[in-house]
Amino acid sequence: MLALLCGSVLTGLLFTGVSRLEQDRIMLAFTQRAHVREFALKEGITNAIDGLRAVNQLFVSQPRVSRDEFRRFTKPLLERYPYVLGFSFMRFIGPSERAAMEASLGQFRPGARVTEFREGHVVPAGNRERYRVIEFIEPLTGNEAALGLDSLFSSADETVRTHAYDTGRPGASPLVTLAQHRTAVGMLISMPVYRFNTPLPDVQARRAALVGETAVTLLPGEMVSKILMSAGLHHVHQQEKRIQGIGLHVYTDANRSPASLVYYAPPPERGLTTIGKPLAWLYPATPAPLDVPLEVAGRTWHVVASMSDDVTVADHMASLSTLALGLVTTLLGTAYVHALATRNRAIGWRVQERTAQLDEANRALRLRERAIESSRNAILMVAAQDDYPIVYANPAFERSTGYTVAEVMGRNPRLLYRDDVDQPGAETIRSALREQRDGHAVLRYYRKDGTLFWSETYVSPVRDEEGKVTHFVAVQHDITAMKAYETELHHQATHDALTGLPNRALLQDRLQQNIAQAATRGHSLWVVSIDLDRFKFTNSRIGHKAGDRLLQQIAERLQAAVRPVDTLARLGGDEFALILLPEEGVRRPAADQLQRVLASLDKPVLLDDKEQFIVASAGVAVYPDDGTEPTVLMERADIAMFRAKELGGDNYKFYTRAMREQLGERVQIESALRRALERHEFVLYYQPQVDIGTGRIVGMEALIRWQHPEMGMVAPARFIPLAEETGMILQMGAWVLRSACQQLRTWQCEGRRNLRVAVNVSARQMAEQGFVGSVADTLGEAGIEPCCLELELTESLVMNDVEHAVTVMHELKRLGVKLAIDDFGTGYSSLAHLKRFAIDVLKIDQAFVRDLTVDPDDAAIVTTIIALAANLNLEVISEGVETLDQLSFLREHGCHQMQGYYFSRPVPAVAFGAVLAENEAQLAAGGTVPLGVALYR
Repeated sequence: MLALLCGSVLTGLLFTGVSRLEQDRIMLAFTQRAHVREFALKEGITNAIDGLRAVNQLFVSQPRVSRDEFRRFTKPLLERYPYVLGFSFMRFIGPSERAAMEASLGQFRPGARVTEFREGHVVPAGNRERYRVIEFIEPLTGNEAALGLDSLFSSADETVRTHAYDTGRPGASPLVTLAQHRTAVGMLISMPVYRFNTPLPDVQARRAALVGETAVTLLPGEMVSKILMSAGLHHVHQQEKRIQGIGLHVYTDANRSPASLVYYAPPPERGLTTIGKPLAWLYPATPAPLDVPLEVAGRTWHVVASMSDDVTVADHMASLSTLALGLVTTLLGTAYVHALATRNRAIGWRVQERTAQLDEANRALRLRERAIESSRNAILMVAAQDDYPIVYANPAFERSTGYTVAEVMGRNPRLLYRDDVDQPGAETIRSALREQRDGHAVLRYYRKDGTLFWSETYVSPVRDEEGKVTHFVAVQHDITAMKAYETELHHQATHDALTGLPNRALLQDRLQQNIAQAATRGHSLWVVSIDLDRFKFTNSRIGHKAGDRLLQQIAERLQAAVRPVDTLARLGGDEFALILLPEEGVRRPAADQLQRVLASLDKPVLLDDKEQFIVASAGVAVYPDDGTEPTVLMERADIAMFRAKELGGDNYKFYTRAMREQLGERVQIESALRRALERHEFVLYYQPQVDIGTGRIVGMEALIRWQHPEMGMVAPARFIPLAEETGMILQMGAWVLRSACQQLRTWQCEGRRNLRVAVNVSARQMAEQGFVGSVADTLGEAGIEPCCLELELTESLVMNDVEHAVTVMHELKRLGVKLAIDDFGTGYSSLAHLKRFAIDVLKIDQAFVRDLTVDPDDAAIVTTIIALAANLNLEVISEGVETLDQLSFLREHGCHQMQGYYFSRPVPAVAFGAVLAENEAQLAAGGTVPLGVALYR
């Protein structure tokens, strides 16, 4: 190492000395070449100024210079100095002389006149007190735009020119845009011309004798290029022009601003091999640019010369040779010394290597021991002997099992199984031990205190140098938490997240198992599809969050009503399913089992201090009568459930084959119903409401009918429940209300001012937020009084959500609309609720009227309703009056209005108009219409 260091220091000293001499030589050559270029530029510019002086002397030497004399005088100067753009003479004139000047210019060049350079364009000069007009300019070719130009208008160098006028010396302008070269910048050097043969003793005399000026126009960049080229200092490359040897910047002001840069040529590519960066840093940095000032007619230019940053091999051959020779010599000497030292160290290295190997082996053994001791997994080592006694256990084993090492040493690991020795994983481990191979199994272990934990156990044989198995090592990974998580995931995958009930997947699995058991034991089972009636209306009214809580309470009630052996599942939304097994000792489930489940919903559900009345429809499919496959049974239970809904809901039906055909009809009706409104297939029928005392028609109930082009007249019972279920009742109800009001308006315009119309309102309409507003809009469009409209609300509708119903009723009453409770007595309203309802009319359902003359109970109910209405100052209308005996009973007990087939069936609007006309004619003839005989049946 010492030999290498000494050789390197000596080589470095020699290299430094030689490279310094090379750098001095390069710097001297650079300075000389820079001054040569500065001198060439200075001489060229001086020649141009001398040409200007010669032109100026032409005007000084004679009183008048003609245009031809000017051209002949400047021609040799232009040939001598090709970088001059032009020589010119400018004369000062006043406004009175302008016409003569323009005439003179026009004789030389037709159309020429006095102009000015304004905003980049040559335009006729404006009127002003003084002009400085370019009268002569040579060469004219290329300078046509400057002939006649008033340079006084756009001059940016009047200060420089004033100094020239006062001193008589040339003055250089800053860079300006030339009228004849608007795409490039140029400059002018001008000298004053004084009146011929006039004494000029001072500044005032010079100013008084001033008649014009001569000027030389230059393009500085082009001028520099041509001067250097004529001096042999300009080398043209393939892509750009560069000065041979050095780079050059020429600035036309002292600040060297980018705007004043008129010429730039970077250092040339010399085509020589350069020294790479790893060695270039050994040489001094490139000399700083050389800035040489140059005086040009009173303005200071700057010529800045620079060198390339490249370090070439040719410029530093001596220093590179010195460096290479020194390094080679140093390396050879160092190699010789190193060979001698290496031989002596080899023996010592071998001794140290063997010692280090022994130390490393000991460290590895200690590291393995610490790793096993620090492992979070329990590690056991057993001897490969009979009964596989434990010979080692790490601390993690003590923590996970509760046994100390002393307690398990020498014992068989099966002590962790306790009595659970028949688990499949245990046999897997025993086989691996017998066959002396790797083994893996998931096992149930038991701690010292008896608690269960799951372990993923790996067993591997340990062999000696001869390959004989001497021990087995077992690693136990506690996966109890993972097993619990798997159990939770399985529960989430098979149970409904909202209610905790089994979901469809688990229901299918249990149904498959129950079918297999039923087939083996020879009994039947029921699959029940349960769907809550009108739950969508309730959910949209109370909100989805409240709807979820309502579903949770319903699920709790249903779950409480089934036995542990039965399965209740939630399929989604308001759909539930139930697997009913027979009671002990019987072969078929009983109807009371299902009735008990449905009866659990009889009581109202209290939600946010409000009672919600919920009922359900159910369909039953029986195994094996209706099918043996789970999907078939579920499908047929759904069909039966839909049939129960079609019959009004709140009941259950068993599947029959006829239901499948009815389901097909339901699908057909639903499809046609969606297009019926836009095809104008709905019509309104009207049934008269008659005053029993006078026989006068006081109103009518609007009833929708569906005239299908293929199915004919579809009964309302076939499509109204379906419209309620699908939501189409909203558009249908709005159409009925609008059409009925418009028809009433027509009849009122015919003179029947006291006539009113009754329109049924569905639960879905009642639940809509803007229902009251839509009623008001309809009344406004039809132009009828609100008191002429009677809205009929069913008793079950208002009891479904009493608070909401009361709110809507009061809003309708404020609007002025009359309200009626339809089918009164068929629901479950109480007198306390009835007292809160803002109603005007009670309508007795035809179910009580039909048998009132033969059934004392129906007669008592009707009598009670009439008395109740009278006590509450309510009108009462009896529906479904079909016989004279019924009419007589109602008249006798104080019922004042009726409607039914006894008087008239529902008829279309045209026919109802005829009924009205005939009723009015009879009243006009006899004063009253006797109701002892049916009139319009």
